[in-house]
Amino acid sequence: MGRTKLYVAYGSNLHIGQMAHRCPTAKVVGASSLKGRRLLFRGGHGNAVATVEPYEGGSVPVLVWEITAADEAALDRYEGFPYLYRKEKVKIELNGKRRTAMVYIMNTTGQRGEYRPLNQPWVGYYTTILEGYKAAGFDENILRQATEDSVETENVSYSQAVKAAILEIRNFAQTNMFDANTVQRIAFDMGFYELVDFIEVSPKGYAHMILTGEMPE
Repeated sequence: MGRTKLYVAYGSNLHIGQMAHRCPTAKVVGASSLKGRRLLFRGGHGNAVATVEPYEGGSVPVLVWEITAADEAALDRYEGFPYLYRKEKVKIELNGKRRTAMVYIMNTTGQRGEYRPLNQPWVGYYTTILEGYKAAGFDENILRQATEDSVETENVSYSQAVKAAILEIRNFAQTNMFDANTVQRIAFDMGFYELVDFIEVSPKGYAHMILTGEMPE
């Protein structure tokens, strides 16, 4: 099997069946928690994925997996390492001993500076995590609280979500960004509903943002 390491899962990789398919040589060696952190969801509306972030007094339950290099390579691909998620080393309590483990943490900004706001997960993704919580005997209220906490304050999230959506469309959709109607349609198809609303309410403001990169005052 070669050298192995400990990996802690807090999201969809709590699901035993999913991990068995993705990392067939990985095995659960116990449960633990990440102290001083809380569970959140970041990404597009209705398509956000899990991460953990510092939070005083917080605690996130995790399953501890023993993984091989091949398992880690598979996880890297699934987690979008190093662009979507980075790796960090964390200290955990496992079977009465202090151990070091690896965890994936989301980067809150992408390669091109796009912000990944707090948002709600896709129902299928959430259900996968919930099944993992139930199988492990974790407190499901922590998962429910994560969805409640994954909401940006209005004055911050709206402008950041609009900027992030424009960057995503500009980088990947290959369209004329001054064609507001086409951009609005693409934004709707990609789930960037804040941008859809912004173009509808303030077409001049949208043009200003394309020209300057800044939200109108």
